[in-house]
Amino acid sequence: MQLIPSAGLVPTSARSLPRFKLYEPRSIAQALDALAAAANPVVLAGGTDLVARFNEGLSPGEMVSLAHVAELRSIAADGVTLRIGACVSHDAGCTNAIVREQIPGFSRAWARIANPRIRFNATLGGNLMALRPRYECSLLLTAARARLEFTTSAGTITLTPQDLWAGHAPARSLLTTITLDTADLLWYAYERSMRPLITLATGLRRRPDGLLLSCAVATEYLRPVLLELEMDTTDLPSIARNSREIAKNVFAQLPGTFSDPVATRAYCLAAGTTLLARQLAGVAHA
Repeated sequence: MQLIPSAGLVPTSARSLPRFKLYEPRSIAQALDALAAAANPVVLAGGTDLVARFNEGLSPGEMVSLAHVAELRSIAADGVTLRIGACVSHDAGCTNAIVREQIPGFSRAWARIANPRIRFNATLGGNLMALRPRYECSLLLTAARARLEFTTSAGTITLTPQDLWAGHAPARSLLTTITLDTADLLWYAYERSMRPLITLATGLRRRPDGLLLSCAVATEYLRPVLLELEMDTTDLPSIARNSREIAKNVFAQLPGTFSDPVATRAYCLAAGTTLLARQLAGVAHA
């Protein structure tokens, strides 16, 4: 924010930002060229998080806008894999017929985040790259075991959301596509009723010898943690009947450091176990 003597602190606006150089590429290749040419580039996708960064003191010298790179707004599926462009907005993504058909649970979860003003502009890739724990797409994609494709001048590098949090995104690269395997995904659920204290997303995948349960848990201040449990059964009614015991086994893996200024680990353990058990109690209808 900027201090104006006559008005006090006011949010950053286009008038209060210093002049900067703007790149407007029309393709992924041109975007990579712009990122390579700029001294310290800032990437503009939907722009909603960028406004927050301006108010936190960011003063860009060079900006690369992705508004005209149509390739980054595509959605496609082949019955095995769902591919979502990094610049697909929350609204466009969750209402897309392909997404709804391929992973209905993920589509419903995606539709619940943010408010309408944000949803029409904010993008899936921007939400991920911001690396803010309170942003929910990282949690949703962690539970879905998504892969993030980064395009570089040397080719494509694939990371997980956890890799992104660990700082493994290559320099001067561009997140282009989020990929989700759909053929073995049996069930997906999202629980955000206790935000900001705790939020979790859960996926259930078929395996040759059973099922894999993937549960991502986060808080307002803590980045998503992935908890997984392999089960040697495919009997969904049995999972529903034993939901509490299964949930306990999953949350027994919660790291000892998982606590924040609002919620202790003991609270997250108890709340998370209860929420997951409630999710699993309905899995028989998947």
